[in-house]
Amino acid sequence: MLSPAQPRSAAESAFAVPSSRERAVRGVLKLASILAAVGMAAVFAVAFWARNGLTPVEAMVGLHSHMFARGEGLYHPLNQYPFTVAAYGPIYYSICALLDRFGVPIYLAARTISILSLLGALWFGWRILARLVPDDAAARATGLLLAAVTANLLYWGSVGQVDMLAVCCSLAAFSSYLDWRDGRGSILLAGLCVVFAVFTKQTAVAGGATIGLLLLWEDRRAAARWIPAVALTGATIAAALQWATNGAYLDNAIFANLNPFQADKLVDQAKYFLLTAGGLLLTAACGVRYATRRTAPLFLYTSLALAVWVLTAPKVGSDLNYQLEMTLLLALAAGVGLDQMGFFSAVISNRRTAITLLQIPIVLHVALNLTLTARTAAERAVFDSAKTADIEALRPYWGTAKRRVLGGHYDATLQLRGRIEVETLIYTLLVEAGRVDPGPVLRDIEAGRFDTVMLPFDVKAGPTPTWLNAEVTPLPKVQLDAVRTHYRLVKHLDGAFLNGNYIYEPIRD
Repeated sequence: MLSPAQPRSAAESAFAVPSSRERAVRGVLKLASILAAVGMAAVFAVAFWARNGLTPVEAMVGLHSHMFARGEGLYHPLNQYPFTVAAYGPIYYSICALLDRFGVPIYLAARTISILSLLGALWFGWRILARLVPDDAAARATGLLLAAVTANLLYWGSVGQVDMLAVCCSLAAFSSYLDWRDGRGSILLAGLCVVFAVFTKQTAVAGGATIGLLLLWEDRRAAARWIPAVALTGATIAAALQWATNGAYLDNAIFANLNPFQADKLVDQAKYFLLTAGGLLLTAACGVRYATRRTAPLFLYTSLALAVWVLTAPKVGSDLNYQLEMTLLLALAAGVGLDQMGFFSAVISNRRTAITLLQIPIVLHVALNLTLTARTAAERAVFDSAKTADIEALRPYWGTAKRRVLGGHYDATLQLRGRIEVETLIYTLLVEAGRVDPGPVLRDIEAGRFDTVMLPFDVKAGPTPTWLNAEVTPLPKVQLDAVRTHYRLVKHLDGAFLNGNYIYEPIRD
């Protein structure tokens, strides 16, 4: 059983000469910090350099923001062109659209927001640690370092998607709550940050739920004011958006997001999480039993973020970005746990205690995640060149010379056309769920109104490939049959992924 070590008194620490072990600990933390900074700089540099989408969702966010900036609206009715869904709150899209209007390239604008949000989240993480463990600089530094080296945070924190901005707002809310709890700052600021988080990404509810529960436990008078105020503000904004979009906001942001669930998705995500963040989970779990009234709120927040992940990760379309808030909080909780267990005091004094065994998962976490970060930077650099060639090969069939096109290459759609008519993945899911009428697109296919149809396989070569699934489905079956009947294959391009791109054009009588 782990037992907390006894740290030196303040007087002893003030006049003691650092021992060789203490200098070694400081040296290791400095080296790891330098490596983390290098990894972060490499990922950021590649993100600013890359010309093409880093994820399919990044391209879709870019398309929606670009169309919004051009006055085409953001939340469209589900049963008419364009058949596309703006799946998140309006804040991230609006900032991207504003930067786009000022001439900032859409990918650069979106990635800049995410990178600044990641840096902001780390800064708020540091403020949280400073509030909770003010007397243990090593624990604070370790908690922040464990977050800064986490490959998943760096991966998604440099992608033009909404996730990191939502995490940053949630951490800002929690940090503001801790300030208010210590008699500084305003609880209203925490409420404002909660609203910003939820209207950036709807699932960013763990921070607000944590603050609400803590207020109910500690200060019911404040809770009676804060909880209704935040709820009423959110409801008012949602109602205004619903009115301004003629009812399309909730269809896009809520109902179209109710994708089917697959247990395998959670299993796959859990495997990655345990591999890359299992050390954080173990360290934080060891520190839970030593939580005090002062530090317990962070462990509650972490638990609620974990619960949100478990509930949302199995959704079709979910990815490792669903782990971001939980993983960052686990790093902070690990730092707090190390302080409360007296970990560094035990290491420096060379005490015989099981606490010091936590060095193993901590070092493994840093080493593994730095390796994954290096791989991320290298793969992005290599694949970007392949994607550039892919899009250039598509230009004759996908560019503005073609009046209408249909297919799921969102990166090419953004770069070559700037707008989308059918977002094939979400469209197929909504058709199969009975929420969207397949008729308009089917009639256009049958009439040959699309100049180009692109599929990831040869629709006339035989049965549907076995590798197609709910997340790689080009069109509903009835429309694939219509393509088979009314279109002819004109070109097979070796794309950057899967089986390449099969280009179809209408059969003219």
